[in-house]
Amino acid sequence: MKWLGFILPFIMNLGKGSNRPRHSLKDTALEIYDAITIRSRTAVFLSMTGLGAIAFVCGGVFMFITEATSQYDTTGFVFWNATLITSLCLTAAAVGGLSYVYFFAWPGVRAADRRREAAEAEFKRQQELHAGSLESALSALVMDFVREREMRRAQRTGTAPPAPESGTESELHRARAEAERPSANLH
Repeated sequence: MKWLGFILPFIMNLGKGSNRPRHSLKDTALEIYDAITIRSRTAVFLSMTGLGAIAFVCGGVFMFITEATSQYDTTGFVFWNATLITSLCLTAAAVGGLSYVYFFAWPGVRAADRRREAAEAEFKRQQELHAGSLESALSALVMDFVREREMRRAQRTGTAPPAPESGTESELHRARAEAERPSANLH
């Protein structure tokens, strides 16, 4: 769909240079070709680098297996020589290049990492907010339950209910106010 949206303005004479008239379809095709090659140069270069790295990995492994089996057939054991070390180094360098291309340099990898990190940060913030609200609401509920039990106990014994402590009552109101404010639990 992106390519269609990219190509249609050229075909409909709305692309770059739309003030000048088109002389032929060839001019439009050349402009499209130039724009596509410029946009896809990075992806093509990285794809070719990846394919080259895969070829070097295969070549290095093949060299290693060939040399190791040749040594084993002639002497009965495998010893380290320049060919084995070179084939392992070639394979390691190619794997490193392939890893770099597909984990760091590929277009969109960094943007995807930023989106993932932003989503994780937002999720953690929402969890902290939700957990703080839950704690406040739960503490308010427990405080209400305790006060209600104290009043029932006082009514059963026939004594006056104990005077509410100013600290406990103010903590209850503060907890309720914090639970109602969404920005209070942000750290």
